[in-house]
Amino acid sequence: MKQLTLLFALLSCAFYGNSQPLKEENYQKGLDLAKAGKYEEAIMAFTKAIEVQPLDAYAWYNRAMAKNMIGEYETAIDDFTTCIGLSRSYEKVWYNRGLTKMHVGQYDGALFDLNQALQIQRNYPEANYYRAYLYELKGLYEFACTDYQNAAGKGYKVPSEKLLACQDTNFTGLLKNPLLKLSKISKRKSYGTKENRPIAIGSQENVERYLRLLRSPEGKFVPFEIKNRHALTVVKITYPFKGKTQEKTLYFDLNKPCDPLIIKGFKTFKELPVGSPP
Repeated sequence: MKQLTLLFALLSCAFYGNSQPLKEENYQKGLDLAKAGKYEEAIMAFTKAIEVQPLDAYAWYNRAMAKNMIGEYETAIDDFTTCIGLSRSYEKVWYNRGLTKMHVGQYDGALFDLNQALQIQRNYPEANYYRAYLYELKGLYEFACTDYQNAAGKGYKVPSEKLLACQDTNFTGLLKNPLLKLSKISKRKSYGTKENRPIAIGSQENVERYLRLLRSPEGKFVPFEIKNRHALTVVKITYPFKGKTQEKTLYFDLNKPCDPLIIKGFKTFKELPVGSPP
């Protein structure tokens, strides 16, 4: 699956009172830091810009994008939501909030956001593609195929296997056993960390879903590096714990149906209560 879109918005050169030059300086500094891949420093710069001019929708948007790049999805969603409250007609905010919700397992909310993005901008092939992917995750294959075809028709490079799968009325080749969430924690310390106790995951796509849903013992995003993509997939993870950087090697079995547990000592996202707003 393609990475979350990285798009930092440019700020207009309008000035509002004596405080604006400071906000302009912090905002531009945030953009420069983000483009250099220094996302944590960019977040601090955008935060200073927001403190000076809290009604600047672009500052909220770009801070959310920087948070996405280091896996702080939940607070990124909060920033996107504030941005939407300030500027509802900016389709890229709806789109990126939708993708972020998808990463934390808020699938209905993600569909709502992508629908909003497409209402604002009909010619938005990226939104068609990821809405198709969400439909595929939910098993709504006819809707998924319509969106995949629409995305391709608008010039998006949809993987050929998706389009071929849609030509088969049985939808062979589309996701049949996707990983949607993690819930139970393994009681065995060796689970997932030994070759003879791999995580049953079913497909390569589910490997990346698992890694995005996984949180460290301290509830933080777990950076990962997929070392190979074989039937027994090997992944290196790094994470902070008690002020130190720790490493683990995880093993995923693609030949077994998807039935994963959370590795011992780790966490996942908290589920939203039923009826929560999108």
